[in-house]
Amino acid sequence: MSRLDRAPVLGADGFGRALLMWLLAPHDYLWIVHHHSMRPLQTPIRLTLAANTFMLAVSSVFALLSSRGPQGDVGTHVALTVLVLQGIVILFILVVPLPHTIDRARLYFVGFVLFGDLGVATVMLTLPPIDGAFGCALLVLNSAMCMFFVSSRWLLAHLTFSLAFIAFMAWRVHQTGVVDGWAIGSAVVVMVMAVCGVPVSSHIAWTLLSVDARQSVRDPLTGLYNRRGIEASLEKTWRAARAADAGIAVVVVDVDRFKRINDTFGHDVGDAVLRRLAATMNDAAGADALLGRSGGEEFMLIVAGSRARLSDEIATLAHRLRTVIDPHDDGGAALAMTVSVGAVVLGAPSAAGSAHEDFRDALRIADARMYEAKRAGGDQASVALL
Repeated sequence: MSRLDRAPVLGADGFGRALLMWLLAPHDYLWIVHHHSMRPLQTPIRLTLAANTFMLAVSSVFALLSSRGPQGDVGTHVALTVLVLQGIVILFILVVPLPHTIDRARLYFVGFVLFGDLGVATVMLTLPPIDGAFGCALLVLNSAMCMFFVSSRWLLAHLTFSLAFIAFMAWRVHQTGVVDGWAIGSAVVVMVMAVCGVPVSSHIAWTLLSVDARQSVRDPLTGLYNRRGIEASLEKTWRAARAADAGIAVVVVDVDRFKRINDTFGHDVGDAVLRRLAATMNDAAGADALLGRSGGEEFMLIVAGSRARLSDEIATLAHRLRTVIDPHDDGGAALAMTVSVGAVVLGAPSAAGSAHEDFRDALRIADARMYEAKRAGGDQASVALL
């Protein structure tokens, strides 16, 4: 779970809290390329980035062909170099798939924005002052990309650079003596509003909506996926298992005699038990497992691996999840918490798109196995191999 998923839910605290969340919440770059709702948009995202770079390249071509184009041989060579680099970047975007790790996704999108800013600035500085000042409008394209693909900090870095560059270009125009200061000031205000005003408000709205979307697939008590989040993430696990020719385990974990815990110690202790179990399962499951709370005191674990290893690990899972809790944190009577585990270990998936059908069938069997473990006294696991 990313840190952004754990950001506080936006309530009625007003604009101040929303602004603080926007400034401090980490940007989840993988949400753009991994989340189920974004997968159909990966090709349009790449085409949009390529089109953005293409528009910048077109401006470079027009600048080179203009009678008021780059000044001197050095300016011409610089503009040509930028144009060649823009062409290379367009090919890279169209040929190379979107990255699938956080660090690479951050580098991909931040690098795109940095290249766009520096490319615009470099070409505009080769032009006469008034022509270069008009070119500041191209920074709007990069602002639009920042609204959706980078963090608030990188957006602010882009806007700071843009403001400084607009101010510098306005100073260059003022030095020519051709345009009076009032006209320059009016143009600067319009340019700043276009480049900076809309992106900030849009980025805040987009960030808060994204946080809300993440929270809709999370269980608020434990921070794990809820049932909706689990089902939305199945395809990734099934794809990985199919690629590695690995098996998949669907595991149901239920706290034994949980009603007695609530009745004896109260719901606050019951909630603490569930949070403790969620943390223990998270540590035991590993980074590649899909873990969630499916409802009440029931949890679900889906993990890929060799069938033999999965069977061995599930057989000892109930023992590993057994824990002792001090209900009142006073060193008094301890509460022993045990669980019943039901599981199905499937063979490697054979058909693309079978994830949800396989999951539903396996879940029915795993649930039945969990009740078998409960009827046998709990604190044990029952595993089926299919």
